[in-house]
Amino acid sequence: MKNYLCFDIGGTDLKYGLLTEEGEILEKGKTPTDRFNGKAILDNIIRIYNEFKNIQISGIALSIPGFVNCFTGYIEVGGAIPDFNDFNIKEYLEKELNIPVSGENDVNCVALAEKWKGSAKDDDNFLCMTIGTGIGGACFLNGDLYRGATYMAGEFGYMITHGINNNIPSECTLSRSGAILSLREEYAKAKKLPLEKVTGIDVFNAMENGDPIAKLEINKFYDHLAVGIHNLYYVLNPDKILIGGAVSQREDLINELSWRVTGLSDLGHRIKVEACLLKNDAGLIGALYHHLKVIK
Repeated sequence: MKNYLCFDIGGTDLKYGLLTEEGEILEKGKTPTDRFNGKAILDNIIRIYNEFKNIQISGIALSIPGFVNCFTGYIEVGGAIPDFNDFNIKEYLEKELNIPVSGENDVNCVALAEKWKGSAKDDDNFLCMTIGTGIGGACFLNGDLYRGATYMAGEFGYMITHGINNNIPSECTLSRSGAILSLREEYAKAKKLPLEKVTGIDVFNAMENGDPIAKLEINKFYDHLAVGIHNLYYVLNPDKILIGGAVSQREDLINELSWRVTGLSDLGHRIKVEACLLKNDAGLIGALYHHLKVIK
């Protein structure tokens, strides 16, 4: 049985796991990341690999934010990790470690994991949307991951979902209105609090404790997400849309989105919205699935 070391690179944490070729997680952990220090992230990957040197590792699989060429490992835009802009992570790590390395976009990895072992095992047409600091996405169409002409397909967060304010399109995207960062910003501004003192959990807790401002901002957050989901359904007509990210673990999320989506059009009842099944392990599992496909 071959073993693989998998990494899920995020702006907050570097998750890692030792996985079998069947996708079983034998060991996992995480370490904090400084998203503005790409070299430190690479050094951590090398350090963790060296900690597993007593085990035969057949390859390294990476889940990476940004626009990633999943065959060459070239990152055009590093997303949450600006230092990864215009950088080939596969070449760098293969040179440092002398082991096969693969890399794929982080939300594409979620989609691959859900197809392999999660909520989409029986589906050939589905979308994944992850809700975090921004909005990420992936398109699984006609039985395969669709990456687009330049590996940018699925960047749902760039979709403009309401009228352009002050001639600044970036202020009107789904990532700007339907992500956790925007929820924190709007609540902090309304309550006159420093942004760094407000987490997404704080806003949801405030709503549950009867705070009317928190309730208003969370309803706006759900409304914007529902519009994005509605638009995606009518463009791509998937069997279902899977929602990932930490907020997807809230029991009320899917219900709140589903009834809003249903009310947006006569055919809204056809739009199936479900939570991703694999949660925080999806990036690791999907990175491995991709690795097994591209590294022979």
